[in-house]
Amino acid sequence: MPSAESRNLKSVKFRFANIGPIKRAELQLADLTIIAGRNNTGKTYLVYTLYGFLKMWQQWPGILSGDYEGAVIAKSDMENIAESAIEEGSATFSTSPEQLNLEREHVIKHIAKDFSEDSLSMVFSSKHESFTDASIDLLISPKFPQTRSTTFYANRLSGEFHYDDGQLSLTAKSPNRTRTTREPFPIQTLIADMFYTGFLFPELSIEPFVLSAERFGISLFYRELDFTKNQLVDMLQKLADDKDRDRFSPFLLIDRTTSRYALPIKDNIDYTRSIPDIRNEKSSFYESKIFDDIRNIMGGYYKAGEDDISFISKARGPRRFEIPLHIASSSARGLSDLYFFLRHVAHENHLLIIDEPESHLDTANQRLLARLLAKLVKIGLKIIVTTHSDYLVKEINNLVMLSNEFDGKDSVVNDLGYGTDDSLVPESVRAYIAEDGGLTECSIDKFGIDMPVFDETIDDINRASNEIASRLYEDN
Repeated sequence: MPSAESRNLKSVKFRFANIGPIKRAELQLADLTIIAGRNNTGKTYLVYTLYGFLKMWQQWPGILSGDYEGAVIAKSDMENIAESAIEEGSATFSTSPEQLNLEREHVIKHIAKDFSEDSLSMVFSSKHESFTDASIDLLISPKFPQTRSTTFYANRLSGEFHYDDGQLSLTAKSPNRTRTTREPFPIQTLIADMFYTGFLFPELSIEPFVLSAERFGISLFYRELDFTKNQLVDMLQKLADDKDRDRFSPFLLIDRTTSRYALPIKDNIDYTRSIPDIRNEKSSFYESKIFDDIRNIMGGYYKAGEDDISFISKARGPRRFEIPLHIASSSARGLSDLYFFLRHVAHENHLLIIDEPESHLDTANQRLLARLLAKLVKIGLKIIVTTHSDYLVKEINNLVMLSNEFDGKDSVVNDLGYGTDDSLVPESVRAYIAEDGGLTECSIDKFGIDMPVFDETIDDINRASNEIASRLYEDN
């Protein structure tokens, strides 16, 4: 896995074109990235596209773009290189940072083009023609260091790409490797192919995890989704005795028993289904007990059993209760996935994407959630949120201001109810407004984010209120 320093998404610019309401947009991430805006301005389209790209870019076969003049590793050579590494333990050849920079530039264009043409519609589970002109493109700093290493583990193979002083080497190990048990060369080639691109682009070697806006419904209906899967099995069994089975289309069966979900929603469903299975695992941040912040926000905590998830109040005595999650409040359901993610799944290589984290939270809890997001950034997570919440943004601004030193700071922090770790340096934050078919980047300084989309609405409602009130006073 690349070092934290090399996994620097800040050096990557993502460009989007003709995706939903988005006509042209450029997005550069920070430790905490905030995208605000009115309804139907393309916020979800952007984060779903970004999620799909980061999830899929390294996973399709033949990711290298083929043979071209100046290629460090030609596509036609990868099988021989993988075979040599497996048979002899390593394969080494000469190249230069300049050649690797050209390789990066060529390969990333190929990856973005293939994703835009072949996979973008799959991310949204939509017809291909709906995304004919849509695209994502990437600009990545061309500088390639004099030394770089990437280790990999896949399909019972492990190894390392290493570059130092003009020499690029691939070492590979396969446990109990024999001619009869080793992986077939095509599989070796795909693995080497995939992890060579990880070596080329450590900036993108990050694992996205999404909590979609549909998480509230997922927590209610994931059991019914499992029931639909069981229906599919029943229909397949009945098909064996169907006198018309020769005329039966499998696509008709799939169409009858499945729904069309975008990839982030599908993955969110799979994650919610998996919670009972991961309940004994510990995240990288488990010892910090960061998930207890959600316990304080909700006044309770969650318990995953073999067959169900419960919400348990932290009250004592007769006020204490334990109820199935599906009959808990919408706010409790909305934060359950984040609770289990922080407790059982999260690690430093995650990019956490939360669509409207403030949904169903009262204003006081929106402020507490902003403080939790700041804490997650400080322990090493990368976070993207889309939001409509003025309260969340203004609390982020308070935390940015608290990162500065000023007279009487300790007493101010205490008097206002903040903790000593409630702060966020402005360099760790980027913010955008989705508007007019694109993104407008907001300025950020020691006072926080300048986000006029909220201020203008507040000014308008205050102006209207003052005008109406003044007329009433005149009549009286």
